[in-house]
Amino acid sequence: MSLSKGKAKDHMKKALKKDDLEEINRLILEYPWLIDEFNLDPYKWLDTEKAVLCALGIMEDELSGPARADDVVKSVIVDLRKNLSDIEVYAILDRLERQQFIMRRGYGYVLTAKGAEICDETLSKISVE
Repeated sequence: MSLSKGKAKDHMKKALKKDDLEEINRLILEYPWLIDEFNLDPYKWLDTEKAVLCALGIMEDELSGPARADDVVKSVIVDLRKNLSDIEVYAILDRLERQQFIMRRGYGYVLTAKGAEICDETLSKISVE
């Protein structure tokens, strides 16, 4: 269901008023620009590379194995509330792989020891807030 910008905003206002987390997540996954529109980014201090690294760690734990790039995109948007496009996330994954923070395994990605250390540090800062 594709909504106009105005209708998407109205749906988000209603979901926020009801505190309907499932609907909020669905809307921001479909319309990531709503994150900026409604100031839904609680982790403004978190840079995009660390956000992608953390999203990979979250998905790797959730899936108990390698996370596909599209799962990482969803986690960045829903879990970390970052308004990033698929292309931006793929570019960051590529950069992180070249820097040896992550590596490809099968159809997905996993954290290396170096990447896992940064991910754990960052996620512990998030959970303290």
